[in-house]
Amino acid sequence: MASTITNPTTTSTNSVLSDAAQSIISGATNSTLDVNQVVKALVNAKIAGPSAALAAKQTASNTTLSALGTLKSALASLQTALVPFKDGAALNRFTVTTSEKDKGLSAVAGKNAVASSYAIEVDDLATAHKLSSGNLDTGATLGEGGLDITMGGKSMHLTLAASSNKLSDVVAAINRAKDNPGVTASIVSGADGQHLVLTANKTGEANQIEVTTGTGVEARLASSQMREVVAASDAAVRIDGTRVTSASNTLDAAISDITIKLESASVGTKQTLTIAADTEATGTAIRDFVKAYNSYVDALSGLTSYTPANGSTSAQTGALLGDSIARSLAASLPTSISTGAKGSDGVRHSLSEIGIKLDKSGKLEIDDKTFTKALQPDSRAIAALFGSGGMTAKLDAAITPYVQSSGIIERRTNALNKEIDDIKQQSSKLDARATLLTAQFNRQFTALNALMTTMNNNAQYLTQLFGGANSAGALATNHK
Repeated sequence: MASTITNPTTTSTNSVLSDAAQSIISGATNSTLDVNQVVKALVNAKIAGPSAALAAKQTASNTTLSALGTLKSALASLQTALVPFKDGAALNRFTVTTSEKDKGLSAVAGKNAVASSYAIEVDDLATAHKLSSGNLDTGATLGEGGLDITMGGKSMHLTLAASSNKLSDVVAAINRAKDNPGVTASIVSGADGQHLVLTANKTGEANQIEVTTGTGVEARLASSQMREVVAASDAAVRIDGTRVTSASNTLDAAISDITIKLESASVGTKQTLTIAADTEATGTAIRDFVKAYNSYVDALSGLTSYTPANGSTSAQTGALLGDSIARSLAASLPTSISTGAKGSDGVRHSLSEIGIKLDKSGKLEIDDKTFTKALQPDSRAIAALFGSGGMTAKLDAAITPYVQSSGIIERRTNALNKEIDDIKQQSSKLDARATLLTAQFNRQFTALNALMTTMNNNAQYLTQLFGGANSAGALATNHK
């Protein structure tokens, strides 16, 4: 974002003064004045200087405001690229594979997982309890009294009344009850009548459904009288020979920071689960950081550039050339990059160790061969530079004061917006002054115009009486 060095205030003022003088001279050499033109020229002459100064100031403020927005956006993008290193996710990524493809076994590794392999044997899946009542006549009433349903240590109570004791009423009441423990009710209509079906919303042995009926309520609604369609059971697996059970088919505590997911195809299989460091993902995160840093450098360079005048072109300057914020960033961020970081081994590591260096323009350049070789599991240099407290942490800390809420850029932006508001108020006052001057000059020059018209009429009358340079007046003729 560059601007041309000019002095618009002086040029504009001289122009309107010339227009005003020309209008008055033109009017003075004629019998009448062009009042509108003269007034316009004089008013412009009065306000041109202040108006041009305000316009130039507003343009400069808007240009700086836009430039700060561009800079903040570039810094925010760079800080976003640092997020994976802040929580360690970029350095602790893993690939998870199974020895049997599409056999219902999968897993996700967290950042605290460790590279290893496990023999997984799946014996059973966790299932949700399901009950079906005996046949009930369609439209039959089910009595009056209490109905209690318990599952997983929670229970609900329904009261069947004469006005709401059909099977459809009971199903609706169960499903909409606020204290429902996690049971879904439905109706299956068969050749022998209707059946109440209750299904647990959670799997596992602990989530069995129990239904008890009070005196006066159809006994076939009690779970003791129902047929068990699906038994409530836990998932059962053996990990390296150790038996593990789970109420869910997602096992998130069997192996440290590994979440295992089971599907029906895995039952009866024995598979090998392999957890390996994902150096490719780490490399991608580092390359994304380099790209974001270089984009920031390009943005800052464009905003602080200077191109001298050359022939017919004027000098061009970046909107933040010489700006204190730009100067501070230009000094602090490269320092965070170039100083490297000390690792847990007590050795100070630098980006050049892993094939990354600063070029003459201040951008980062990657040597692919060196970088690929450095991307090994447990790399001390990468851990020091991109791990907790490393180079990226220092860079993030250097950026934060500029982009945070009420930070350096926001405070400067607020000040510029206030300045622009002040300029608008001054412009409004200048417009009001122009209105007053227009009215004043209109009165004055209208009166002058009337006087000049009267004088011109008198001159014509006297010429008719006494004659002029090229004619004889009426009195002169009569004298003869």
